[in-house]
Amino acid sequence: MKKLVLSLSALFAFGAMAQQRTILIEAFSQASCGPCVNPNIALQALHDANPDKFIPIKYQVSWPGVDPMNAQNPTDVANRVTYYNVTGVPHRVVDGTTTAVANVNQALIDTRYAVPSPITMDISHTINADFTADVTVTITAPAIWNPTNTVLHLALIEKTITFASAPGSNGETVFKNVMRKMLPSPNGSVVEASNFTSAGGSQTFTFTNVAIPSYIYKMTEVGFIAWVQNTSTKEVHQAGMSNPVPLSDYGVVQSVNVGTDYSCAADLTGAQIVLQNQGTTPITSATVNYQINSGTVQTAPFTGNIAPNGTANFTLPNINVPSGAHVLTTYLTNINGSGSTVALGTQTAPFARISAPGTTGQMIQDFSNTAFPYTNYYVTSPTGDNWIRVAPNNGSIRYTFYNFTAGKTGEVYLAPVNMATNSAKLMTFDVAYRQYQAENDRLEVLVSTDCGATWSSVYNKAGSTLATLSAATAAYTTPAASDWRKETVNLSSVGTADKLIVKFKATSAYGNNLFVDNIMIGGTLATVEYEQFPVEVYPNPASQVAFVGFEAFGSYSITLTDISGRVVKQVSNNASGMVKEELNLSSLNSGAYIISIETKGQKTTKSLIVE
Repeated sequence: MKKLVLSLSALFAFGAMAQQRTILIEAFSQASCGPCVNPNIALQALHDANPDKFIPIKYQVSWPGVDPMNAQNPTDVANRVTYYNVTGVPHRVVDGTTTAVANVNQALIDTRYAVPSPITMDISHTINADFTADVTVTITAPAIWNPTNTVLHLALIEKTITFASAPGSNGETVFKNVMRKMLPSPNGSVVEASNFTSAGGSQTFTFTNVAIPSYIYKMTEVGFIAWVQNTSTKEVHQAGMSNPVPLSDYGVVQSVNVGTDYSCAADLTGAQIVLQNQGTTPITSATVNYQINSGTVQTAPFTGNIAPNGTANFTLPNINVPSGAHVLTTYLTNINGSGSTVALGTQTAPFARISAPGTTGQMIQDFSNTAFPYTNYYVTSPTGDNWIRVAPNNGSIRYTFYNFTAGKTGEVYLAPVNMATNSAKLMTFDVAYRQYQAENDRLEVLVSTDCGATWSSVYNKAGSTLATLSAATAAYTTPAASDWRKETVNLSSVGTADKLIVKFKATSAYGNNLFVDNIMIGGTLATVEYEQFPVEVYPNPASQVAFVGFEAFGSYSITLTDISGRVVKQVSNNASGMVKEELNLSSLNSGAYIISIETKGQKTTKSLIVE
């Protein structure tokens, strides 16, 4: 009988040590990672089938393309990337030590779930009236435990982030358990061995008045994930999660509508926002805050009755704005007289009110100024994928088809031009583009004489017609001098407009990158003179004949094109030293022409007026 008692005691002691673990799966992914999509779907399906066995946490990394969730907090993500030496996505780490580069399966979950843990974990949180959080985590070791080099990690997460359209190029719109902030830092909080020298030892970690980052998309999706990890072996001993909690007196600006996002008006009139009650009590009053760019915050009162999960429309007062591109920011405070000044449900909307008159005379833009977009320019994209200024060619603008999935669009509106003051009714610009394989990425130029109410297309090229060199699967990032082609657009149909708006529109087919530079509209001559080596053209204007003088370095070519881009004359030769080529113009109509001279991989472009 004595032997049986001893055996039962030993069994009880073992059982006290063998605590059921909750597995932690750390998933590294990215909104522009195409190969990440199916593994992410599979991980969510696995979690749906095993909700009590493991907790997934997602880190949105900084590569291979665009990801706004990473941009909002790249540092904490980078810390975990470095910690596990993650070099590519998708990547999974199971309880800190088992790595499955892409997928985690049921067998792996069952195997790890069967390994007992030395500790249990309790985690909970509350959201305070000022919309800070209090979090409590307690770890308990039923038997004696001697942790060394061990920390508690705590992550503020959004359980579900849903975008109206994919924020990256892989098409994903829903993201689960996304890490948004590591608390108190990515280094965690030390687990003290002295707390566990006897059975039943415990340590409680309290985090009070935790500031919830302003970049959080939805406060009602805020939760916390904690895990205990050995920093030497990287093994995770236990994990736990505190799910989002309901909130009272909580509402957001659900959406913003500025009406016409581009016009020549002098103010913003009739902008509407939609208020949504995401709390548990009706909203009968709130302060609506609105701001143009970084200017003074203005307020307007809301009164009414918005039931939980309900919405209400609210029209902002008229706002006088200077000419140019702007961003309207709106948010709520003081819901139901709470007195809280925390900005809730911040929403932004870009718009432009270009009340300035058209530029007199020639307009030249070479994008050498780094402060893009410039005064009275407007850069916009309904899908959030904008043109950007980049360094090549001493400054140019790029549309990153390489990262933007098919159907994404972006537009650059130029400052208005008074065409009536220009003798040359045309526009020229340089373009450099290559396909990825055979995609039809498109560049279109549109013009408007009524401040953007209606548009006419004056240039439209795509795919191989747009390309200036052969296809390549590597990202096209630095055009060589010989990659550029000068395009000429006839603007005679809008030649009397005193305020012509020109916009460049790119539509992605997920190919390779596009660059635009050296835009010229109007003026006496027909082109921005692009000079990599000295060239003399004389006489200019000319009638019957013109001469082109320059220093040649072996083979060279001279190409004469009209304003529609049609080649009307071409000369090829081979020489070294100074040359003078004669161009017979007798068969040409009067007008503006472009001469392109190329030698030794360099190119110079000159204008020629034929009388």
